Parts: sequence; C-alpha cells; structure tokens
Amino acid sequence: MKIGILTVHRAYNYGSVLQCYALQEYLKSLGHDVWVIDYRQPWTEAVYKAFSFYYIKKQIKHPRVIFNYIKGYNRRKKTTKQRKLIFSTFMKRFRLSEPCYWANDIPQDFDRYIIGSDQLWSHACFGGEDRVYLGFFSHRKNSKVIGYALSSNTNSLIIFGRDRLSHIIANFDSLSVREPFIADFIQEKLGITVPVVLDPTLLTDANLWDNLINEKWKYKNYIAIYQARNVAGNPTYLKDKAQNFANELECDVIDLSSMTYSVEDFVSIIKYAKYVLTTSFHATVFSLIMKTPCYAIKLDDGFDGRYVDLLHAVGLDKEIAERNFIPKPQEINFLIAAKNLFTLRMDSIKYLEKSL
Repeated sequence: MKIGILTVHRAYNYGSVLQCYALQEYLKSLGHDVWVIDYRQPWTEAVYKAFSFYYIKKQIKHPRVIFNYIKGYNRRKKTTKQRKLIFSTFMKRFRLSEPCYWANDIPQDFDRYIIGSDQLWSHACFGGEDRVYLGFFSHRKNSKVIGYALSSNTNSLIIFGRDRLSHIIANFDSLSVREPFIADFIQEKLGITVPVVLDPTLLTDANLWDNLINEKWKYKNYIAIYQARNVAGNPTYLKDKAQNFANELECDVIDLSSMTYSVEDFVSIIKYAKYVLTTSFHATVFSLIMKTPCYAIKLDDGFDGRYVDLLHAVGLDKEIAERNFIPKPQEINFLIAAKNLFTLRMDSIKYLEKSL
C-alpha cells in the first residue's frame, strides 16, 4: 500500500522531525510503500527563515512584533544557518515526494494519507488554520484520509467552534487524537467518540533509536535541559533550576534549548543524562523511552496537557513538577511505566493498523 504522511517535517525542531521519522519507520516495518509528502507549509517555512516577507505580512497588525523581527535579523541569520544544517542533515532520512506548497499541489497517487501527529490543528503554530492538515485537499475516491495522534490546544479548538470542527472531522475516514482533552472537547461539542493514541515516537520501544545513538555521551556526567516554552519575564528560569541541581549532584548542565546539537545528539543526550528538566513534550517522551528520570514542568499556559496527560497515563505523576518546584534526586519505577506504556502502545498499533 502506498502511504503518504502529512506532518511538520521541515521544522527546525527536534520533536517534529523525530515523530515524522518514527511514523515513517513504523509504517515501513509493516511492509508499506511509505513517503513523506513534502508539503512546505507557508507559515512554517517563514518562521524558520532568517527573513520572510510572508511573516511580516501576517504580522502587519502588530508593528512591535515586526520591529523586533527586523531588529533581530543579524542574530537570526547566524542561528538559522546553523539550525538549517543540523535539521537538513537529519531530513535526509525521509523519503520525500516532490515539493508542494498548497492544498491543490498534494499528489493524488496515494492509497492512504496519514495526517499527524504534532500540533497540526493549532492556530498558533501555523499563523491560523491550515487547510491541508485539516484534510481539505483532493484525493482519489478509493483512497483514505487518516488522522493519527492529531494535537492542538484549547484556544484553537474554541476558535474552530462546533460547526467548523464538524466539517473538519467529516474530511477524515478515521480520526484519532494525542491528548484526552481534545477527545473530551469533541465528545462534548459533537457527541463523537474519538480514540486517544500515542505519539508516533512511542509506537516502538527504544530499539528504533539505537541507530541514532552517539555513545560518546555515555561517558559524560550531566543534567540535560530543554526549554521549549519560556516563563514570562524569566528566560533563565529552567537553566537556574538545573544549575542548582547540578551543583548538588556535582555534574554539568547541557542545554538542548540552544538547538546547536544534532538530532542524533538530542536523543543520545537524553538517554545518558542523570536527569532531564523540560517544558517540552518530546523531551518528556524520550526521557520515558530511554528510562531517564525527568522533571516535566507545568507552566499553566495551556500547553502542559501534552506531557501531563502522558505521564498520568503511564503512572509517572511524580515526574510532573509545579513551576516553583525544587529538583531533588528521586527513584523512578520505570518497570510499572513500561507495562502501562506497552498496553497503550498495543492499543495505538491496533487503531493504526485497523485504520489502514
């Protein structure tokens, strides 16, 4: 079966490329002819450029944002070049279709289209709603559109509203979401039961990631941090927490937030860290996969549910930290978490294979 994946595969973002890679590799393991549809989403393309007129046009009502954007050009130019090299290298692992830029460009020669996961239904991530990720594109009548582990946030779901959400769901032959609160929202507004499944990175155990591991990190002594979202007015919040903890443990701090490490190093650093402190869903995910103790910090900004729900589901509530927490060494029972995760994985696999 020829399968095309539609997701955010071109972002300079660890989680985005890793979840795409995981879904590609899992579907390949089932014997399918798997492609990543090279959809170049306009907002994503603009955000990850050093300078974009499209970005300025979208922000025209926010002159202060535009001023800061232009002011920061030289700084972004340097970091963008570095990040492009890092992520473009990893993207060579994807089997890509020809580039496409709009809904009308999506190729129609696939038997199945899998849209997911990541925050594809989030207005904040794409400068508004994206028609492709909502299933508004042409395809053959005998093909299927499958939503797998789709994610969003509460504000975006409210913006969609009942009628729009109903039209969106009608585009899918099968639909699943990544977080329970999305399923609850759809159930409340539309009376439709939508299954909750795992992010693609959790569809297999740690064996999938063995070929990415850089063993040099095994011999270093450190705490890893990844600050995907900042605390308002305190950009060094997570680094300060980690440094105090590192002093107590007599080790170093490696800050993955700098985006100066390769994707392979991102996975490896989390695997061999003493602890991970993070506000990122995928840093939490890889801590779970690699059985690395983690503090996943709640910022109460509407985005915590992504990792809070996951840690609840596998029985690792003690890894959920409030903003004012003080990190301390703690024993984590990964055996129980692994059993719970295995059950969730089997349910997700059953859903995905049945949908195909």
